Amino acid sequence: MGILRPLRLRRAARRLPIGTRGQALVEFALVAPVFFLLLFAIIEGGRFILYYETLANATREGARYGIVHGWKSYCPSGPMPPGEPTPVSCFDPTGAKVVQRVKDSAFGLLGTTVIVTPNWFGTDGVSPGNNGRDNTMNVTASYTYSTIIPLPLPQITMSAESSLVINN
Repeated sequence: MGILRPLRLRRAARRLPIGTRGQALVEFALVAPVFFLLLFAIIEGGRFILYYETLANATREGARYGIVHGWKSYCPSGPMPPGEPTPVSCFDPTGAKVVQRVKDSAFGLLGTTVIVTPNWFGTDGVSPGNNGRDNTMNVTASYTYSTIIPLPLPQITMSAESSLVINN
C-alpha cells in the first residue's frame, strides 16, 4: 500500500485543469514569430557586415595594387638580379588592372556585380592627376546588397572608398 500511494499522487499532479490545455500552444504562437524575426535579423545583420568588410578590403587591395604599380613600375617589383633581362613595365595608366584587382578581391559577394571607379589626384589631393609619384590613388566601389531570407526589405547599396599615395 505504501508503494501505490506515491504513484496515485504523481498521476494526480500530471493532470492539468481543463482551461490550461492549449495555453502552451497559444504562448508559442505568440512568441515564435518574434523569436524567428529576431533570429533572421541577426543573421542578415551579420551577412551585411561581412559583405561591407569584404568590399572595404577589396578597395584597399585595389588602391594598394595601384600604388605599387604606379609610375614607371616594373613587374616583378623590386630590383632584378644581375644578368636578368629588363622586366616589362606593368604600370596601369587606365586603371583596368585596379578594377580587376578589386573584383578579384571581392569574390565572396553574391548577386549583382561590384562597380569600381579608380581615380588619381594630383599632389594637392584635389586636382586630376596620373599614376605618378606623390599623386593619390583613390578607389571607390559599390555593391547592391539584397537579403537571402525573404524579408520585406529594400535592396541596400553599400559603398567603400580607399585612398593611398603613390611613392614609387
